[in-house]
Amino acid sequence: MKVSTSDHIHTLHRSPFIMAPIIHAFYSELKPSPNNILFSYLVLPLVLHEPTSAYLYRLSTRSNWRTMISDKTRISGVHKRIQTLREITNVTIMSLESAGYLEIDENLAVKPTTKKFPHLQGVERKITSARKLAGVMEDREPQHIYKSLGIAQL
Repeated sequence: MKVSTSDHIHTLHRSPFIMAPIIHAFYSELKPSPNNILFSYLVLPLVLHEPTSAYLYRLSTRSNWRTMISDKTRISGVHKRIQTLREITNVTIMSLESAGYLEIDENLAVKPTTKKFPHLQGVERKITSARKLAGVMEDREPQHIYKSLGIAQL
């Protein structure tokens, strides 16, 4: 099987090294709670989707999960993006955990460690969007978030 240039570019753009600061920023803002590892499957699909990312970037403190999903263009195709980005999410979470940036306890609660992630240029807007997404998901159960998106099974 011959791999094209566009395949290589896609692989580079979806590298765990590029995605790690986004997921780390999300968990740095999210309070640890049981099963919050399930949120990791939503971070990349929502933050990398341009309409959602643009909304999150300019999000006010008055906004919440309900206002975010009220515009269907922000969440359209999220199920397919979850499936597409599942593998890179798994690899990124495992890399962050093995490098000591995140800890995962027996309740599947993800907590950031005191280790700070180095600054990576070019993804600042995505990092800000990930931090604001954590604020929107704060105090919500993963199963309620998935239910509101119409996802019954991962």
